[in-house]
Amino acid sequence: MQKITEIRETYTVKRKERVNGGIQEVVKTFTRYHQVNYVSGWPRFGHYVLDYIFLLVFQFMIGATLGIVAGLTQNMDWFDSPYFDTIVRVFNWLVLNPFYYFIFEYAMQSTPGKAILGRVVVDEYGNKPGTKQILYRSLSRMVPFEIFSCLSEQGWHDTWSKTFVLRKKDLAELKLLQKVNNIGNTSISLPTEE
Repeated sequence: MQKITEIRETYTVKRKERVNGGIQEVVKTFTRYHQVNYVSGWPRFGHYVLDYIFLLVFQFMIGATLGIVAGLTQNMDWFDSPYFDTIVRVFNWLVLNPFYYFIFEYAMQSTPGKAILGRVVVDEYGNKPGTKQILYRSLSRMVPFEIFSCLSEQGWHDTWSKTFVLRKKDLAELKLLQKVNNIGNTSISLPTEE
């Protein structure tokens, strides 16, 4: 299968050139790599904000469940620990945050924030990433300041796991171009968005 960054497309250009001492209109055909429209910058920040809200709800639900279990077992001593707040923050950062991203990207190929905005996570072939890639994506979010890398074209968690975030519409276009390239016909014109 062909990588989404290696999809070729053919296009023709009409231009005037000097031929045998005169000016003639010439048609030239060129081949180039199709530009992949990654979701980057502020739209990715939008994913982050939405997912942060969902993550807080997720953390609250887990915390409430653990609190109920502790109350039912009458094991409330650990709530009195002077390190309780620190333990909860570290648990959220090292366990719940990666777990949230892993579960949703594994099950839906998207987090709730990405799903609301019509985005999906794909591997370098435009398919659903494997379990190992999703695990790398999720664990790499524990790196301090990693969130700021998403303001560029690809975040560190994308680069390290060899994944991409695309709009669903752009993914459908890439899949069509892959099929066309696989049958050998690279001359296809797609409608442009205005």
